[in-house]
Amino acid sequence: MNENALNNRQLGIEQDASLLEFNTLRFDYKAEYLAVVSSLAHLKALLQWANDANQTVTMIGGGSNLLICADVSGLVIINRLSGIQVDVQDEANVMMTVAAGENWHHVVEYAVSHHWYGIENLALIPGTMGAAPVQNIGAYGVEIKDVLRRVQVIHKHTGEQSWIDGKDCGFAYRDSHFKGKWKDTLFITAVELSLKINAELLLSYGGLVAPLDDQSTLLSVFERVCEVRRQKLPDPSFLANAGSFFKNPLISKAHSQTLKARFPELVSFALEENVKLAAGWLIDQAGWKGKRHLGVGVYDKQALVLVNYSEHKADALLALEALIKQSVYERYGVLLEREPVQLPLSSHSESLS
Repeated sequence: MNENALNNRQLGIEQDASLLEFNTLRFDYKAEYLAVVSSLAHLKALLQWANDANQTVTMIGGGSNLLICADVSGLVIINRLSGIQVDVQDEANVMMTVAAGENWHHVVEYAVSHHWYGIENLALIPGTMGAAPVQNIGAYGVEIKDVLRRVQVIHKHTGEQSWIDGKDCGFAYRDSHFKGKWKDTLFITAVELSLKINAELLLSYGGLVAPLDDQSTLLSVFERVCEVRRQKLPDPSFLANAGSFFKNPLISKAHSQTLKARFPELVSFALEENVKLAAGWLIDQAGWKGKRHLGVGVYDKQALVLVNYSEHKADALLALEALIKQSVYERYGVLLEREPVQLPLSSHSESLS
């Protein structure tokens, strides 16, 4: 065994490794190099190896917001950093520091079980803690930015760690600097959440209203969110999918008024100076709900979700995506944008859910 091979083995690096079990769409592509990391020391050693070997780096968490379309060159790191630390600030506030590899839904369960408010509406969103800020995950009127105090990051090239305040992360609708200007240099290693010991529940959003009321509890809201999501979204353990495949598009108020005149039942929500449309409704009305294309299709209970029945590669899904986007654009003049991140990346590195 040569020196390079010995070093790779000591660092837990596999060569030409399958990514099948690391993406919930279950596409079978390979990573040129792959390692599963569970400690910061190991992560730093892997980044040093990648820098010394002039290899690109991609970090993956749960693989639930990921569309792999080809073999991935360079080093793929599977983030399994774990741990939750709690600091009770006073009788009203709790700071919870969560390692980036923790399962997001388990984090929500942990908070609810301790009667801490703030993330109960975000239950059952797939992925890891580290992916939550990248995407600025949100559901039922709540986004992660609402409770995120700061983010711990590691610099890809130097291995240095630092904290970034939430207000400086460039959070927007399903977006952040971690998807933009920082994606080539920073990986998230931990997140600090600011939760409340007592707070008002947010019950006004869509399907949560019934059967909830003023007497609802933190636990009942959590359970209702789980119930609604299970009704609409397939469990990727049983039916391969990446959750919501398209973002809800933002359009101008003028465009919205024009569409409302033509389609009175258009589902839309005011969002600052724009209007947010329900992408699932657009796709459903365009006739795609429940449709199949080769071995993939549109989920029959939620048109926002594309599912993989039998394909090993992404070609059929990419073709279906293109057909849906063209159909919706021709009907509504709205261009849908994909939510999952595509691999291989056009840039050198990114942290994925």
